[in-house]
Amino acid sequence: MSPKIEPENGLRPGSSRSFPKRHTRMLKSLKNQLVVALGLLVSIIGVVQGVSSYQLSKTGMSALLDMRLEQVATRLREGGFVERIPENPARGSQDFRDIVVVVWKPDADLPYRTTDPSLQFPRDAKPGFSGAEFNGEHWRIFTRQEPTMTIQVAQRSSVRRELTTETATVTLWPIAVLLPLVWIAVAFVVRRSLRQLTALGNEVRCIDMGHLQPLSTVGVPTEIKPFIHSINTMIERLADSIDKERKFIADAAHELRTPLTALQLQADNLAPHIYPGNQERFQELRKGIARAGGLITQLLRLARADAPVNGTPLSRVDLSTVVTNAVSDVLPIAIARGLDIGAEEMLQAHVRAVETDIGMAVKNLVSNAVRYTPDGGTIDLRMRRDAGMVWVDVVDTGPGIDEALLPRVFDRFFRANPDVEGSGLGLSIVKAIAARYGGDVMLANRHDGRSGIVASIGFPVEDVKESAAAVTDCA
Repeated sequence: MSPKIEPENGLRPGSSRSFPKRHTRMLKSLKNQLVVALGLLVSIIGVVQGVSSYQLSKTGMSALLDMRLEQVATRLREGGFVERIPENPARGSQDFRDIVVVVWKPDADLPYRTTDPSLQFPRDAKPGFSGAEFNGEHWRIFTRQEPTMTIQVAQRSSVRRELTTETATVTLWPIAVLLPLVWIAVAFVVRRSLRQLTALGNEVRCIDMGHLQPLSTVGVPTEIKPFIHSINTMIERLADSIDKERKFIADAAHELRTPLTALQLQADNLAPHIYPGNQERFQELRKGIARAGGLITQLLRLARADAPVNGTPLSRVDLSTVVTNAVSDVLPIAIARGLDIGAEEMLQAHVRAVETDIGMAVKNLVSNAVRYTPDGGTIDLRMRRDAGMVWVDVVDTGPGIDEALLPRVFDRFFRANPDVEGSGLGLSIVKAIAARYGGDVMLANRHDGRSGIVASIGFPVEDVKESAAAVTDCA
């Protein structure tokens, strides 16, 4: 039975309260910050450029329309086209968007020629460009005065605005298309540039007590090298501190072993000479010596489990055999207490490790289950495969552990139930061994309606093809 993992902060997967935290994590990402910053910068420049192009296009189009009015007036005068304008054109025969031409003769009250008789612009308009309101519309007028005639060429301002706006809007399409492409390009460039940081992050993530190798600075950008050097310095200090701690534990355990062995021998020699009335207290003394010896043994095992694998020969370990041997070792105790212990499901799976380490880890979990399961209880072991890992689950019918104490069960010298004898190092040794070989260990209360613990330890599978073995019962 796999441990049940609760969502972070107790939020359900679909809870809306999880969005702010996700948004915060996104903004804390250096890659996302760079993408957003560069994307916004390019977008702002693009928008400014677009607005500038839009305004320049409108200004240029307006200048072209003015040039057109001026050219029409010039061609009418120099090309002799004035006479070709009808003397009495029909009202409303001219298109709304066309320009209007009005020709005046000196001392005449009415236009000499016009393309729209309903429009009579002020003949006293100053030469050049001007504006005038007529029939509720604003007009842009170009006036050319000659000794023999005055030529006025006009166009509705609304038509001019429409033409300039249409032309200027066309200039915005490239920017509208390019901006999304620029965002995609920025995201690609930033991701490619930070690929090395991602690789370094993965390398840093792999650093633990069993793997304290300095980070490589080959090909690292100059700006990041001081940061890498700082991490390497910290790794060196940490490795030195851990090594000193390991040596101290191992040396202290070795040094304490000799006097404890001497005390045990002396107690054995004194046993026949103890007065009957003092036997009870003498037996308590011998138990204390035995507990101290067990603690020393556990400390030595912990020091060995914490030590790096470097230089240690590894072998191909059959995990099903390890599980069977662990059950066999505790079977006499289980039978004596009426415990039903057995393996529900076994797999042929192999891991690359030191066999004694794997055996110690599995046996510690089984021994813990035997220690905490009441007489007449049940302990089931099973193996399972999950994403390249092979897991051994030890399920008991003990009292379980307070949920508040579960995060501390792997702390050294921590004991969830002080009434049960133990050193508080068993699970710490299991965790150290699992980490040593790239595995993991988890502990959780049962959630199938029964009390008890599900202790699971997993290791990477060495080979890919594994065949299921027949179900066996070691009880």
